[in-house]
Amino acid sequence: MALDGAFLYTIKSELKILIDSRVDKIYQPSKDQIIMNLRNRNGAFKLLISVDANSARIHITGGSIDNPTSPPMFCMLMRKYFSGGKLINIRQIGLERILFLDFECINDLEI
Repeated sequence: MALDGAFLYTIKSELKILIDSRVDKIYQPSKDQIIMNLRNRNGAFKLLISVDANSARIHITGGSIDNPTSPPMFCMLMRKYFSGGKLINIRQIGLERILFLDFECINDLEI
């Protein structure tokens, strides 16, 4: 099934339970996947984001995926900027196939 704007709107509605969650950990099991461990009052969640050309998707997962022994540089960069951050909004403009995840994070340079 293709990931069109209407289907992404439904996914966005289901992901609203993640708003006000804090980022605990970030993993990159493959070059086109990111897993973010998020925690809020409702519990802990694993958000899987895949940008694979054949199977692009975003969803909450309960499964465990093997991670590489040393994290890739992109994963380290994501951890640097998003660890401890708070997911404040999930947006979609119209029925576009773009989903915006808005985070509130601490900037070490502006303390």
